[in-house]
Amino acid sequence: MKKVLILSYSYMDRDPRVLRQIAFFESKQFEVYLSSLSYTGNHQFIPLLKVKKGLAQKFLKAILFLFRINRFRLSNFLKNSNVESLNDKVDLVVANDIETWPIAIRLKSKNKNIKVVFDAHEYYPRHFEDVLMWRILHQSFYLYLCNKFIHKADVFMTVCKGIGEEYKKNFKTDYLLVYNAPDFEPELWPNEIDANHIKLIHHGNANPSRKIESMINLMKYLDKRFHLYLMLMPTDKGYLAELKKIASKFDNVTFLDPVPTQEIPRFINKFDMGVFLLDPVNFNYEHALPNKFFEFMQARLGIAIGPSKEMKYILEEQQLGVVSEDFGEASLAKKINSLQIDDLIEFKRNAHKCAQEYSNEGNKRVYEGILENFKAFRK
Repeated sequence: MKKVLILSYSYMDRDPRVLRQIAFFESKQFEVYLSSLSYTGNHQFIPLLKVKKGLAQKFLKAILFLFRINRFRLSNFLKNSNVESLNDKVDLVVANDIETWPIAIRLKSKNKNIKVVFDAHEYYPRHFEDVLMWRILHQSFYLYLCNKFIHKADVFMTVCKGIGEEYKKNFKTDYLLVYNAPDFEPELWPNEIDANHIKLIHHGNANPSRKIESMINLMKYLDKRFHLYLMLMPTDKGYLAELKKIASKFDNVTFLDPVPTQEIPRFINKFDMGVFLLDPVNFNYEHALPNKFFEFMQARLGIAIGPSKEMKYILEEQQLGVVSEDFGEASLAKKINSLQIDDLIEFKRNAHKCAQEYSNEGNKRVYEGILENFKAFRK
């Protein structure tokens, strides 16, 4: 039986992209090993990092970050990872997130037969470029890692064309495109619409950088027929409390308890339109093409967004909803207010038509192509 090691610098249970990778390799009868910041499932798991560091180690880490001593920072990171405990007898390593790329290449250096796939969930050299402390502490290190490791991967993949082209331009690497798309839900159909109570939905993490308050403030400008439902993961409990306080001034905003990732399309199918207004404060936000966009589509909803490049292209090509002129709340409200029931019905029908095309089915074909190109994995 072939063995795959999936690495991620995340909490795997909350990472839909990684969960889909696990499911794919299970379906191909791979023995699956996992390593990340945490995991609570049934697969063989090794924590990515060693347990707590002492004060001396924390001080050294701070110095390396502050003075941008990248070579020693990398060495220190590998020393404090569990790379030596990870299985170097695996056949394939899928390394999600830039922090895991050095670990994957270290394993490959111990076993030349290992194939390595890098999955770039973001454009890392400009990840949080809008945050001064991130630029000071991390930007040069991420650039260093890209220059040092990208060309050592056997396959490089990412989440959207804009990010892929930026990697290609700056690091001379080809890329494969794997969307953040959920599994196809063949049993879902567009739900009926109540003209007097049109249900808008936004779901995701309660993350201050997303400025979710802008979608609450959007309701100031919308007709009374619209009602916003927010289903947010409490990743920042203080921010979530602040959002609820802001929303308490509105009678057309309701908070919902989150559901498991895999259940999102089925749960939100009862709503009418997914809403996402994301101010492009950095390169990755400018090119955002997130899980929720495809989950809206899979749930057979209409979609309302700001003019985010990657989402706008698919939305307009498939005629799935409306795009505001700018990222202001009033601008998006103007587009939504102009909608008639027939428009919403048409958007939902169009989402139904392309739900399979923009589902995880396409991603599976990409992974199957990778295995086919690696001779060792051919049947």
